[in-house]
Amino acid sequence: MATYDKAHELARALKESEEYREYQEAKRSVQGNEDALSILRDYQRRRLEYEMEVLAGKDADQSKKAALDKITAIVEMHGPVKRFLEAERRIMLMMSDIQKILTDSLDLLDYS
Repeated sequence: MATYDKAHELARALKESEEYREYQEAKRSVQGNEDALSILRDYQRRRLEYEMEVLAGKDADQSKKAALDKITAIVEMHGPVKRFLEAERRIMLMMSDIQKILTDSLDLLDYS
C-alpha cells in the first residue's frame, strides 16, 4: 500500500536528518561513558518519580524536588549528558511536530 511506502520513506528521511544524526552521536557518547550513563539514568529516574507524583495530584515532596534539582545541576555541567538530552528533546519535538501535522491534516481531533 502506498501509504505504508510513504511512512517508510518518511522514516528514511528522518534517519538522514541532522537531528537524528546528532541524537545518535550523543547517544553513543553517553553509552560509552559509565559516569554519563549513571548520571543520565539517575536523572531520568528522579524526574519520572517527581513528575508522576505531580501528575497524581500529590503535594510535591520537597526532598525529591531537591534531589531532582541537584541532579539537574549535575546534568547541566556534564557535557555528554546535556548534549544527549538536548538532542533527544529536538528529535522528540520533530516527531511531535510531524504527529501534529498529520493530525491537523486529517482533522482527527476536530469534534465540531
